[in-house]
Amino acid sequence: MSHINYKKTGMLFAAGAAICYGISGITGKLAYGGGGNTVSILVYRNIISVLLLFLILKTRHIPIRVTKKQLAGLAYLGAQGGFLTAILMYSSFQYISVGLATCTHFCFPVIVACIYVFIFKEKLSRTKTLALLLAFAGVWFFLESNAVVNPKGLFLAFASGVSNAIFLTAMDKLGLKALNGFVISFYGCIFSGTALMIYGVIAGYDLSGGMMPIGWFYVIIGAVLVSALGNAMVPTAVKYVGPTVAGIFGILEPVISVLLSVLILHEPFGLRSLLGASLVLTAAVMLTLEK
Repeated sequence: MSHINYKKTGMLFAAGAAICYGISGITGKLAYGGGGNTVSILVYRNIISVLLLFLILKTRHIPIRVTKKQLAGLAYLGAQGGFLTAILMYSSFQYISVGLATCTHFCFPVIVACIYVFIFKEKLSRTKTLALLLAFAGVWFFLESNAVVNPKGLFLAFASGVSNAIFLTAMDKLGLKALNGFVISFYGCIFSGTALMIYGVIAGYDLSGGMMPIGWFYVIIGAVLVSALGNAMVPTAVKYVGPTVAGIFGILEPVISVLLSVLILHEPFGLRSLLGASLVLTAAVMLTLEK
């Protein structure tokens, strides 16, 4: 595969993951209405995901054996991404809208870029820098002037963005990019599901699974979108285009999230949101066209 094809494949996977994550945020909030809570939704999503991923790995004859060093790295990624990032993000849905939470979460491309510039001394190209600025500006245009902002929800969403930036950087630096994306997602779901279950028991969350059928439906859809598809696409995107581009390109997620929240959850969508979506898409096109 040529260098250009690698880039196109990486960006396609980054965009695909963003779309899956954008839809999953909506299913997560809808699952609350079906009787779920923050931890139970995430626990059962991970359990279902492990089963789905195991079937995928066996069907495709993909080996799941990893070294002890890789296992330690996967345990960290599961705790950082599937546990900490997810629980912060889903907790924010209880205080602010899905659109606002997702937009605030997307501070992470800026944080990823800052980590690589100030810690790893990476140089950003002019195109990448401009795309970063446009995308960041676009995200904040989503914040409607009449939106009700709960400081706790805003903090949780921002913290999830910081956690996700660390997750993306760690994935790049822990030497796990050579592993198959489904293998990474499989182990990530095992470790994050275990951490979530322990946390749920200690914190006193109801994990009995007493959700209504509609709640289970949204949990299953979320599992397929996030763990079987989205989480498997991210490692491939990072492998082919790097964490900075994957992070910026992933800003397509709030576009999908906001559009669906308008159609399904009836959240407001005004001129500011339209302008924000335009800036984000412009940034994505710039990255696609960059040589």
